[in-house]
Amino acid sequence: MILVVSDLHLGYDKCNRDEFLNFLDYHRSAEIDHLVLLGDIFDFWRRNNARVVEENEEVMVKLNDLNAKNIHYVAGNHDYYILDLHKRYDLNYPAIVSKYLRLEDGGESFFFIHGYELEAILWEFPSSMDTYEKFSKEMCFNKDTSGGFLSKIWDLKNIFGKKHRFIKDMDKEPFKRETINKVDEFALSSGKYPLLGMKPDENLIFGHTHRPFMNKTKKVANTGSWIDELPIKNHQNSYIEINNGQMELEFF
Repeated sequence: MILVVSDLHLGYDKCNRDEFLNFLDYHRSAEIDHLVLLGDIFDFWRRNNARVVEENEEVMVKLNDLNAKNIHYVAGNHDYYILDLHKRYDLNYPAIVSKYLRLEDGGESFFFIHGYELEAILWEFPSSMDTYEKFSKEMCFNKDTSGGFLSKIWDLKNIFGKKHRFIKDMDKEPFKRETINKVDEFALSSGKYPLLGMKPDENLIFGHTHRPFMNKTKKVANTGSWIDELPIKNHQNSYIEINNGQMELEFF
């Protein structure tokens, strides 16, 4: 079994942390071939990195207690700094960390990204991906002070200028951003293949938008989030489970 979760945002006051702890207890004895943490597990944008990790020691312990043969951590925009941490400690890091991931299961190929890439591509100029990742890394060093999150975004808006018009939405919840519908549309289109380096027969699984969905015909699924912010409450605490090449969207 492949188990995929994203957008927990540990450290954010709207995170459904207790529900996620129950989720880990529920899957403690399950046989998991691959556990994929698909980005934004930690929220380093809003809080000091060390404090976020320290306050969520119980989550880390329960993750390590899972019967998972492999643990993968695909970096998101809110925890982009995880890539630097992995490089620093190399093979001693407790998870396989990367920007994207490919896995095979039941004769099907699955391509995993956090999903910020789709938003960056829609910025529509050559340096958009590099700029988005630079922005994400900078935000991970935000200070834990009142109003620091929004003020830092405002500073970056001024730095990047009008050229980066999509940054104006960064201080909104993901599902409220003007670009999110376009992100979903692009994810469902065949235009994503060359721009993401995907193979046409691969399944795409991503997060980032906090809006869970699955389209088996198009072979695309979104993991949703564990954040108490969606207008429809039963659309939160979602994840993807893959068995014998078949992916299913589940809610806990």
